Amino acid sequence: MSAAGGHEPMDVAGRPVLAAAIGLAVVLLLVAGGQLLLLRYYAERATEREAPAAPLAEARTPPEPRLLPEPRRALLELRAEEDALLHGYGWVKREAGIVRIPIERAIDVLAAPAGKAPAR
Repeated sequence: MSAAGGHEPMDVAGRPVLAAAIGLAVVLLLVAGGQLLLLRYYAERATEREAPAAPLAEARTPPEPRLLPEPRRALLELRAEEDALLHGYGWVKREAGIVRIPIERAIDVLAAPAGKAPAR
């Protein structure tokens, strides 16, 4: 023990602590800069290795079933098309002479006794 008062003459030395903190900050900045350079290098390398998109590649639609933006409207349109087919006249095969008749008329023809089709 010293005769001056029995304790250390000074506190923690500030200069070595400050030098260590500055050294640590410099090392961290160098590591962060190196990481950024490495990431840029890998990004450039990846874009060089990618094959360019084919200019004539066609846009592909996803497989069925696809979601409808307005399912109620689509259902109403489908029902209207079906009703037009069921309740109207039209050609099935014109060259073969096959026609489509309204469903009510077809029921009357089939329900009539043989050889006695109802007149309309």
